[in-house]
Amino acid sequence: MADYASKDGTAIRDYIHILDLAEGHLVALNHLRQEHPGVRAWNLGTGLGSTVYDMIKAFSHAVGRDLPYQVVGRRQGDVLNLTANPSRANEELDWSAKHTLVDACEDLWRWTENNPQGYRQDAPKDFVDKIVSAREARSKKDSKMVQL
Repeated sequence: MADYASKDGTAIRDYIHILDLAEGHLVALNHLRQEHPGVRAWNLGTGLGSTVYDMIKAFSHAVGRDLPYQVVGRRQGDVLNLTANPSRANEELDWSAKHTLVDACEDLWRWTENNPQGYRQDAPKDFVDKIVSAREARSKKDSKMVQL
């Protein structure tokens, strides 16, 4: 039963695109390295709440068809709104989420289509070869430095 006090009766969450989240972490780490502020926390999110029905609609758009879903009762402990307040990250890190909910769903669907076995599949050989070569070169460089 959709009985939350939201526009459509479903819970509100702050869905963030993985690229925005990754960029936010990198910006925060660089800030910590450069500014040395000690322990500091920033909320990374869009600051915009989307309902569960918004998510279903966005993902249906991404896959090009209406997705089936089932409305069930609340889980114990669920709250109406879990939306980040990214204002500190916006101000101190000059960071904000750039991607929309639709972008996130489209990119997730594209990844899923391109990786039908998910993370269980082997990484591309050329990618692995480049990593192995870089590690070997770094190891040789490190061993030369130890000899000095």
